[in-house]
Amino acid sequence: MCFYGVVSVFFTILGFSGFMGNLNVGDMQRRIGEEIPGAEDLNLIPWPQSVERGDGDLPIDQDTRIVIEDVSLNPLGDVLAEEIKMLTELELPVEKEASARPGDIVLNIDPSMEEEQYHLEVVDRTRVSGGSYNGVAAGTVTLLQSLQLHGEAAKLPVVDIVDEPYASYRGFMLDPARHFHTPEMLKDVINLCRWYKIRYLQLHLTDNQSFTFPSQAYPELPTPDRHYTLEQLHELEEYATERGVVIIPELDMPGHGRAVVEARPELFATETGSRSTMNYAKPEVGEALDTIIGEMLDVFRSTPYFHIGADEVEFDGLEKDPDFQAAMEETGLGNVEELYRKFIVDRNETVREHKKQMIVWEGFRRGREVEISHNILVMSFEGGHYYRADHLVGDGYTVINASWRPLYVVRHRRSPVEEIYGWNMYKFDNFAPRPPIQLSDDAPVLGAQMCSWENPQEIVIPGVRERLAAMSERIWHPGLQRDFKHFSRRLLKTDERIDAFTDH
Repeated sequence: MCFYGVVSVFFTILGFSGFMGNLNVGDMQRRIGEEIPGAEDLNLIPWPQSVERGDGDLPIDQDTRIVIEDVSLNPLGDVLAEEIKMLTELELPVEKEASARPGDIVLNIDPSMEEEQYHLEVVDRTRVSGGSYNGVAAGTVTLLQSLQLHGEAAKLPVVDIVDEPYASYRGFMLDPARHFHTPEMLKDVINLCRWYKIRYLQLHLTDNQSFTFPSQAYPELPTPDRHYTLEQLHELEEYATERGVVIIPELDMPGHGRAVVEARPELFATETGSRSTMNYAKPEVGEALDTIIGEMLDVFRSTPYFHIGADEVEFDGLEKDPDFQAAMEETGLGNVEELYRKFIVDRNETVREHKKQMIVWEGFRRGREVEISHNILVMSFEGGHYYRADHLVGDGYTVINASWRPLYVVRHRRSPVEEIYGWNMYKFDNFAPRPPIQLSDDAPVLGAQMCSWENPQEIVIPGVRERLAAMSERIWHPGLQRDFKHFSRRLLKTDERIDAFTDH
């Protein structure tokens, strides 16, 4: 690490204690909320783990090139050039077979670094190194946030930043099934996720209102005028991957399935029970859903996860259905809830055959006969209505925090930004009368996800842009001494630039 003889500011995570390590600036300890001499011009969100601000700045002008030292980073070089043009109108050439010279921006993969770790060093040239494509992608976002614009002039502050996230799962969920979102708008959301280092974008592609995935095996399922084409989804997958964002597809089942049931009632409908519950007792239904899982994963190839929903299944009346009665007799399971649990287990086998890990919403309950595999990730959102977060982790499950409060954005029901910034990813909360559940910082919580439910596309980005920034900093760097005033000052600057990337 280079030392410029100026201020050095180090931030060290000590679990989630709410306190920071010793920050040596001379003999003083500093809090992030204080103005840092020499670093007042750094408006970075999430704030990095280690920041050194040196003397001076490095001009970015027509002589600056983007030099790619690893061929796998070629797409990222083109993305960065496009983004710099959006912010500065400078058209920087991308050199994919050239030696770096002073003034250049150099992108490189360093195999000695962790996967999402990056190192941004600005001296006589700018170098962004990372442990992987995604690590370098995160470093280029810090570069873009650091970029200082003065009229037609652009420059980068001399810095040495070494950074990596605390939480491996940093997610945002969109609901295009209830209100259709155009592919262009989805690209804007991908840009927003990139800007605040949100790695995963979950697409809730199916629900009662519509089935948006263009299944080729079951062409009757896509809802007319409310579904994507395969070409659009392949393009979206490529667009996200180039920007270091991973799309997780969700096929919600066996509940939230009215669109499927109405499209193919002879296959998916029950004789009794809710119209929104698929006939999960029929083997043919499981086979059809397994086929669609394969179709989705053939499009979204970069994802390590597949989400099957599996929450809020309406069991009433199903015990009278002949298919469920036959399935209970054949399996020896005593009720329709146990059949539902078996349905989850069966889908997990399918997802694992595709070399992916399955995710479910917190929808199954504790202490039943059929065991839900512990290799399934559980998104805890209800604050204990189905299966309390402390019981989940105590029983051996790894969870992702998707708490209603403060992470749900449902039309105008939104938590204040300051509340999100004061939250931590080990706190699971819904609403009274159930009290919040606070886990220790060694609990198996993989990260957190903000969820945009039931929102028309035009209010999605306005409703989440500041909130997503707050969540990102809380899970990227939870050991950071929290000061909302300092965060707000940085947010004002980073938020000003989002419009350049989100215009739909």
